Amino acid sequence: MNVYWDQQRERGSIAALHLVIWAALLFGRFIIRIVLWFIVVYFLLTSPRAVRASHHALRRLLQREPTILDIYKHFYCFAACTIDRLYLLKDRKHYFNVEVMRPTEVATITTQSAAQSKGCLMVVAHLGSFEPLRMLGNTRNLPLSILMDRKQGEMLVKLLERINPDFALQIIDASQRGPELVIQLRDALQAGRMVCIMADRARADERTFEVEFCGSKARLPEGPWALASVLDVPVVLGFGLYLGGRHYQACFELFANKIITSRQTRAADLQSYAQRYAQRLEHYAYRAPYNWFNFYDYWHDELESTTKIKS
Repeated sequence: MNVYWDQQRERGSIAALHLVIWAALLFGRFIIRIVLWFIVVYFLLTSPRAVRASHHALRRLLQREPTILDIYKHFYCFAACTIDRLYLLKDRKHYFNVEVMRPTEVATITTQSAAQSKGCLMVVAHLGSFEPLRMLGNTRNLPLSILMDRKQGEMLVKLLERINPDFALQIIDASQRGPELVIQLRDALQAGRMVCIMADRARADERTFEVEFCGSKARLPEGPWALASVLDVPVVLGFGLYLGGRHYQACFELFANKIITSRQTRAADLQSYAQRYAQRLEHYAYRAPYNWFNFYDYWHDELESTTKIKS
């Protein structure tokens, strides 16, 4: 019986996604954003865990007690970015105004890396939207590869690939482990590509570092920094912030010319890089609090309080 209902839920989710995609592409951005008002209300009423996580995150990022309107705005921002992703994948750039914040040092390092067939890493997060960053890379002839686990959100990934077949060619499957993954990453970098890695969310079975983040402890994955140290290429940070309406801001920073560790202090060195990244992520999260798209208990004190409630 459980299997049956799981299958029913999956079919329903697929049908709903197809319906939203069809409506978005047929009716355009203005109409679908009106429809989103009602979809967001539905999720507010039926997703208590996400509402609680939104409340906890906004309380930190707004530095005050959030209202129900704040939580609604948070959900709506996420929904709007998700829909906008469809249009960006369909190459409908005329819908958007993207302000680019890219220091000269970032432009220089990325150009040099591509010319020298060395490539570079761009570390991104579940903050705002990745698509404006991807769009800029494509329009500026800076080919991108995206490290992502196909098994996570497999249904959505397949739908995105149907919308834009080139998207599939950009993916490096992170579900691989060990030498095979490193070889694929090296091949992409030696082709002069920029490889994008998410660094703000850890899987349950993944090694992590404890960092100070927005006034409390959180855990960030070790993997991105361990990979970066092995690949020995420049690391750039990228944040695609949604500013409302049709406006996005693509922010780039040079994080390090390369990730350097010593054999004796490797763990501590990687920890320091993770903490530095947490500080930059915190900076942008405070700047655009409704762009925070980790809708689960993210900080240690939240996890502890949830555990006490369950016990």
